[in-house]
Amino acid sequence: MLAIPDTTVHRTKLADWLELNALSSPDGRIGFGTLVSANDLAREEQPEDIAEEDTSDEQFVLAVQSEIQWRHKLIGNDYPFQIDDNGQYMQVAADISNTGAAYLLCLFLSHAKDRTVVPRKLAPKITNGVRDLFQACATVAAAGFVRGTAISFGWPRPSRTNFLKALHRVYKLFGDGKPVERPRPAASRAVKDDGIDVIAWRPSIDNLAGTQYLLGQVASGEDWVDKSVVADSKHFHQYWFERQPGCQHQDAMFMPFCLEPPDADPAATYEEVLTDHMQSLGYRYGNVFYRYRIAKYVADGIQVHSTGQYTIERIKDLPKIARWVKRYRRRLLAA
Repeated sequence: MLAIPDTTVHRTKLADWLELNALSSPDGRIGFGTLVSANDLAREEQPEDIAEEDTSDEQFVLAVQSEIQWRHKLIGNDYPFQIDDNGQYMQVAADISNTGAAYLLCLFLSHAKDRTVVPRKLAPKITNGVRDLFQACATVAAAGFVRGTAISFGWPRPSRTNFLKALHRVYKLFGDGKPVERPRPAASRAVKDDGIDVIAWRPSIDNLAGTQYLLGQVASGEDWVDKSVVADSKHFHQYWFERQPGCQHQDAMFMPFCLEPPDADPAATYEEVLTDHMQSLGYRYGNVFYRYRIAKYVADGIQVHSTGQYTIERIKDLPKIARWVKRYRRRLLAA
């Protein structure tokens, strides 16, 4: 059974509670007011001012509804839940697309260690294989973002090639930059990816330098805040290239969580706080791809792949993600 979160937790976790409960329900449906009812049952003492409590409950429901609607707006028809016309309840989509499965993978990863909603006995077991599925999501999302080629460079690579061989392959395909021919004298012989998990770019129309070029790090766990590709990308270019790419790269962080601004200014709107929070993250991590962005750009990556113009690694792993999501949902339904 899922835990009832305190209404003071971030609104994204409350929205997650609704999604997870819909996924756990036999009919796949849940009303927006259910969270208030559940919280009332869990509350030990009744409020003294009922009218004030009703107003607070209404504002609370509206905030969570707004978060769900924001998810639906950003992700579009691939969002794996449907909202009724009156906005009273939400239901699991009858057919969940590969993009929807990518969203659900991110949802489940978000609660693998967080005990706010999912108890330990129900939490998904996050193996290296599951982490690799998230790397596949990140690679396809990177392709969707640049609308071009995306390579899954992080270890273990699909090809299992060593670092230097993989480096030469990628930058020959890229056509910009010349990696070193031999391993550096002091470099570890066990170097795997040097902190770079995804390399993506939009091929230029004339095959000359100067295009959108992204270096990304993929972090599926809550320790993503302790990581940043910004320092790794500088070392990567300066240490491993005889001639660095002329393209000016973009740093990126791919993580499955929602944005949860910590301490909000009570005088600021939620939108103002969120904007300021993302600016802060951008200075430290580069472009931050969180759950909503990843789902949207996975959809774009699938569309780009359908043109047949670009190399997009890991696109064939999307059905594996869908199968894993189905298996875990069966656990929720059986609980």
